[in-house]
Amino acid sequence: MSQQPALGTIHHFYFCVSDYKKSIEFYDSFLPKLGYKMIRNNDRYSTWVNQSLGQFGITKAKEEYKDIQHTRYAVGYHHLAWNATSKEEVDKFYELLVEKNYKILDAPKDYNYAPVYYAVFWEDPDGFKLELCYVPFPYESENKQE
Repeated sequence: MSQQPALGTIHHFYFCVSDYKKSIEFYDSFLPKLGYKMIRNNDRYSTWVNQSLGQFGITKAKEEYKDIQHTRYAVGYHHLAWNATSKEEVDKFYELLVEKNYKILDAPKDYNYAPVYYAVFWEDPDGFKLELCYVPFPYESENKQE
């Protein structure tokens, strides 16, 4: 008998994209390196799955909406972050991003979001902010609110 996912884990997360073909190529260039496998690719949507993390997918934006630009600081999605297991993984991933000539928002560096937080930030073709971060667990916030 297969084990069911834990309550509260994410089953799937989808982006609507303006250029479907370009976005498939973009995401398929790095999601396999993060442990995802493409399981669906048809004329409406594409899905990659990581058995531990769930599904990530893209779907075509409706024609009447495809020219509307994503605004990161408006109500809605801000960014998506994946875990790395070391700073070296973040650095190696950054090299891939540079090699692919993807838009880098912030090169790898330490941040003060946690006692140890090392990350790189980049954009997808529609301007969605993406991140790969190394944050050792267990993690406890310095600003606990009781």
